[in-house]
Amino acid sequence: MPGILQRLLKSPRIHAYCGTTLLTFQIYGLLYCTARFWKEKGHPDGYDFQTFWAASRLTLQGTPLRAYDWSAIKEMLHLISPNAVLSGPWFYPPNFLLLITPAALIPSPISYLIFETLTTAIFIVLMRRAMPVRGSTLWILAFPGLWLNFSQGQNAALTASLALGSFLAMRERRAVLAGILIGLLSIKPHLAVLFPIALACAGMWTTFVAAAVTATLFTAVSIGVFGLDIVPTFFHGLSEANDYVARGVLPWDQMASLFASLRALGVPASAAYAVQASQAILAIVAVAYVWRNSKELELRAITLVSATFLTSPYIYNYDALWLGISMSMLTVTTARNGWLRWERLVLAVAWLYPQLGNQMQSHWKIGFGPLVFAALIAIAVRRMRIAAQENCASVAAGLHGMNKARR
Repeated sequence: MPGILQRLLKSPRIHAYCGTTLLTFQIYGLLYCTARFWKEKGHPDGYDFQTFWAASRLTLQGTPLRAYDWSAIKEMLHLISPNAVLSGPWFYPPNFLLLITPAALIPSPISYLIFETLTTAIFIVLMRRAMPVRGSTLWILAFPGLWLNFSQGQNAALTASLALGSFLAMRERRAVLAGILIGLLSIKPHLAVLFPIALACAGMWTTFVAAAVTATLFTAVSIGVFGLDIVPTFFHGLSEANDYVARGVLPWDQMASLFASLRALGVPASAAYAVQASQAILAIVAVAYVWRNSKELELRAITLVSATFLTSPYIYNYDALWLGISMSMLTVTTARNGWLRWERLVLAVAWLYPQLGNQMQSHWKIGFGPLVFAALIAIAVRRMRIAAQENCASVAAGLHGMNKARR
């Protein structure tokens, strides 16, 4: 019986059936939510994109500073639909405001569909390049993270594409391009915070400088367009964001961080921040260790992506689209070197996390995202240590052979 089960689990036909079924569920869920929102609210799903569109509209009206005023964002909602769902405030840096400014040149529903379709398509193409494994396309399309981000109208496909694109550029030894893509991640700085540490530990100084120059120029252009007053306005918005997250104004059950999980369990904010900081230190140490000691891009990428999610307290479940990067890199590694114990289980749980994260946090206050991210780091570290041991054994065997030949 175990042999039959093992053959079934390895069957390409079973994989295709399961992947097709899951993809069908994802498409049905998106279409159902879109139809329901259109009927009840006068616009499709993607309520977070309404904030992007409202900020764009305020900017096109010549008042970019008002994008950081939540009341002004709310006023813009009636232009989308009289029954529009209340969206969140705008906390993004001027870089992303500059990038999203053209969004309100067309109606919100059309703008939303164009933005999400384009960024999602780019991410899928990059995932196929990162993971040229037979049968992977179906599982990429069925990945719940894609559909969660699309339905919420968020920018995770864009940021994940920049991160994955930078890793692919590193693989192809295009250091400047990798740095440019990392620099563009300044549209969401807390997702880029560990890249400088990783690049420095790996001695990738060309990429480091290219990233720094790109981020600096991008920021300077944004400030030049919107004026210097945008800087204090943005930092005031950040302080409001910290307060909203600490008090739960921005719902904890939609977040993937340890901080949010602890706050949902009633842990005081100061204690939750302390635990989050301790976890972040361990994650940073892991990044430094792997990027310093391993030359395998796949292990470096798995560690950096997962550690990023353990470092910031402001990680949302739609950002878990980034898990696709870790999973693609792990798949490439296992295709080359075989599976190790527990890796299939971790991969399956990581794949399902975007689907289950909100529900488990909402109903049972169980935020298991940090466990998934930590498990992926553990896999990368274990593989790095095994590779190091094999290299040492190979060198020792070679030296032993040379000594025997001399005798």
